[in-house]
Amino acid sequence: MLKLLAQRQVRLFLLADTFSNFGSSALWLALAIAVQELTRSASSAGLVMFAFALGSLFLPVSGLIVDRVRRRPLLIAVNLLTPVLLLPLILVTEQDRIWVVYLVMFAYGVSGSLSGPAQAALLPRLVPEELLGDANGALQTIRGLLRIVAPMAGAGLYAWHGANVLVAIDIVTFLVAAAILLAIKVDEPAPQPSEQHWVAEVGSGIRYIAKTRMLRQLVLTCGLAMLAIGFYESIGFVVVTVGLGHEPSYVGVLGSAMGVGTVVGGATASGVMRRTGESLLVAWGLVACAVCSAMLTTPYDAVVVAGMFLLGVTVPWMVVGVSVAIQRATPVELLGRSFAAFELSVTVPQTASMAVGAGLIAVLDYRLLLLVITVVGMLAAGYLFIRRPVPGADELSREQTGGPAPQPGEEPGHEADHEALEPSKL
Repeated sequence: MLKLLAQRQVRLFLLADTFSNFGSSALWLALAIAVQELTRSASSAGLVMFAFALGSLFLPVSGLIVDRVRRRPLLIAVNLLTPVLLLPLILVTEQDRIWVVYLVMFAYGVSGSLSGPAQAALLPRLVPEELLGDANGALQTIRGLLRIVAPMAGAGLYAWHGANVLVAIDIVTFLVAAAILLAIKVDEPAPQPSEQHWVAEVGSGIRYIAKTRMLRQLVLTCGLAMLAIGFYESIGFVVVTVGLGHEPSYVGVLGSAMGVGTVVGGATASGVMRRTGESLLVAWGLVACAVCSAMLTTPYDAVVVAGMFLLGVTVPWMVVGVSVAIQRATPVELLGRSFAAFELSVTVPQTASMAVGAGLIAVLDYRLLLLVITVVGMLAAGYLFIRRPVPGADELSREQTGGPAPQPGEEPGHEADHEALEPSKL
């Protein structure tokens, strides 16, 4: 980690991400609270994050944009334009203007669908390949800290002076992030124009993942796991009130435990990955997720808090494992679309699972849903354990897997399935 932080470009990149995410995390909670207060409706408040999730449907197009322009200027533009999208929030003072919040959050989601793949695609240009695990782990560590600090700061500032002060803070943090990104010096060659129709190009990322054995296994496994993991969104309050017999505010304790776990997970992901490889890092993350779900079925505070800590550890392990695998095994001209395809493959199942879980929690014992997560997590992990890539596949670089430069009209990365990544059964 010290070797990573010794690089000025990386420090600036992490600092920009910190500013951008702090303002956003603080504002999102405040908006949900504001909607709750204006409408007296928990479901209306829940729609705030649902509107944000809808913006992720633009990921396929966003991935194409990321691959057709230089990534650093794109990130600067996103950080400069997103504050403009926030300005209408100052008009939300009455219940009949709640739709403005939903519209802004949807636009926020579209903005995130650009910045996420752009960051992931830019990172390999800033750090050597052997430090990609450390860099992705550092991002997850910082975001774990922000999950602890930012919501508390947002709730406190909202109680002190309302949502508008948080809108102003978020605008400032985006502008600061843009200024920091301007200070980063990176060599980004201009993307080569393609003769393919843009509709065909949009799907290039998912097609590349589908025919690359290691990536196909990881993305398929994570997508299937999210079909059950999304239940967590509906289970939290029930675990606290029914399972432990506490007031709903105790959810904050569990959230803090998960935040601490995320910090630990981000800090340890790279070290574990050096010993296991990307695929097994994800597999062990899924095992830990399954174990923590079983722990949440108990009526003991210490066990449940420990389970939430363990859940926090699993998220960075899975994210870092898949991110590094994509960064190492994908041609640079496909990185944006490949990351967008991965994000879409986990966001859609998770959103659907959240909706289904909200209905099931009303008719089923929450412990049954937790056991479903345990079973699915173990099955997904088992799939990766028995479908391990051939030796050395996890260490393949983009140069090794990308094959020769694509010919005009030919899809990039068409020779990804060479000897080490040959097509096989799922």
